[in-house]
Amino acid sequence: MDQKTTNIEINKYGKFIALVLGLVLIGAGIFMYFRSNELVRVCTEKATATVVSMREDFEATTDTEGTRYIYYPVIEYKVNENTVKGELGSGSNPPAYSIGDTVEILYNPGKTEEFIVAGENQSITWIIFGGLGIIFIAASIFLFVKK
Repeated sequence: MDQKTTNIEINKYGKFIALVLGLVLIGAGIFMYFRSNELVRVCTEKATATVVSMREDFEATTDTEGTRYIYYPVIEYKVNENTVKGELGSGSNPPAYSIGDTVEILYNPGKTEEFIVAGENQSITWIIFGGLGIIFIAASIFLFVKK
C-alpha cells in the first residue's frame, strides 16, 4: 500500500469515527440534560451538609509535577434523624472544600441519597458534551463533502 492509499483509508474511516463520536457525545449531552433537569425538579428539600472526607482519584499528567489527584468531597447530612452520606459530583485540584466545611444542598425527599448543591449551575456539563458532539459531526460532514 502506498502513502496515497493509506491517506485515503484514514480519511475514509476518520469520517465515520468523527460521526460516531459526535453522535455519542450528543447522546451523552442529551442524557445529562434530562438527568440534571430531573434532579432539579425532584430535589426540593434543603439541608446543610458537612464535608467529612475527600476521595482521591488518580489523574496522570505529562507536566513536570508528575502524579496529580482530583479530590471529590464526601458529605454527610441529616434527614429525619438519619445520616445520609454522599459524594459531590465534581472534583478539583486543589480541593474546592476542606474537611469540616458546610455545603447547602437540596435533596430528593423520596430518595434522600439524591442531592444537588444549592445554587450550583446544573447545565454546564451537558452543554460541553453537546457542543463537542456538534463539532465532531460538523467535522465529519466536512470530511464527507471534501473530496
